[in-house]
This record gives sequence, structure tokens and C-alpha cells, in this order.
Amino acid sequence: MINLLPPHRKEELRREEQFRLVLILGMLLVTFFICLSLLLLSIRVYVSGEIQSQQILAEAQEKEGGEARVEQIHALNTDIKGVSSFLASRVALSDIITRISGALPESVYLTSLSYTNEKIALAGFAPQTEDLLSLRANLEQDSLFGNFHFPQSNWIQATNIDFSFDFEI
Repeated sequence: MINLLPPHRKEELRREEQFRLVLILGMLLVTFFICLSLLLLSIRVYVSGEIQSQQILAEAQEKEGGEARVEQIHALNTDIKGVSSFLASRVALSDIITRISGALPESVYLTSLSYTNEKIALAGFAPQTEDLLSLRANLEQDSLFGNFHFPQSNWIQATNIDFSFDFEI
């Protein structure tokens, strides 16, 4: 193919072709940016709607949950008061053992200690009756202990006494 057009006409055709190419590319670019902006706008509208719906749900849960939380707090406070009063009324076993060991005369020793349901049973050895009487008097002076039961078998021997008795807290 031979092109018989004059050179300035060839140049005009080339410029027109480049202009059309630039125009087409520009239109495609503008169309792309318009589509992108519409897509981003729709995403923004969707996200703002979701945020508003979540805020409404959160406010509703706060209203409902606030009343429920107050009830839960009152219930927990009642439970804590009950546990606290229970623990305050209980006597620690370590305190009981400390008081018993403080009441023992030096020559008396224990061979067994049994603790069940507010009742304590002691057994041990005392070299003389006076030591056993001293132990009994010391324990009876303590306001924590009461309702003593000393069997008569404790008082039969005057020396080398194997004793046992019980009392309540």
C-alpha cells in the first residue's frame, strides 16, 4: 500500500489518531474514577448504617442490661454479706488449737484431739491430779469453750492419769 497523501495531511491524521486515543483513554479514566467514587460512597453509606444500628443496639442493651446489672449487683452483695457473716461467726481451728495449747500446764501433754461439728474431744496424760485440775480450770476460764464433760474415770488415779474429756465451742 502506497500512501499518496501529502505529508502535512499524514501529520494531521496521526494527530487525530493520537487525539482520539487520548480522548478514549481520558474517558476510560474518568469513567473509572466515577465508578470508584460511587463504590466508595456506597461503602460509606453501608458502614455508617451499620454503625448507627450497632449504636442503637448498644443503647438498648445498656438500658436492659443496666437494670439486670443492678439486680445482679444486689444479688451478689447479698451473697457476699451472707458469706461474710458466716465467716465471722466461724472460729478458726488454728485459734482453737492455740487456745488449748495455751491452757495446757507444762507437765500435761495431749495424745489426741478430735474436732467435729463444734465439739472437741481431748485425750492425754497428766502426771498428777493437780495438773489435770489446772487444765480444766484454764479451759473453763476461756469464754470460747463451754459445756464440759469430764468422765469420772479421769479422777480415779492420783498420779499418771490418762485422761479424756470433751467440750463444745
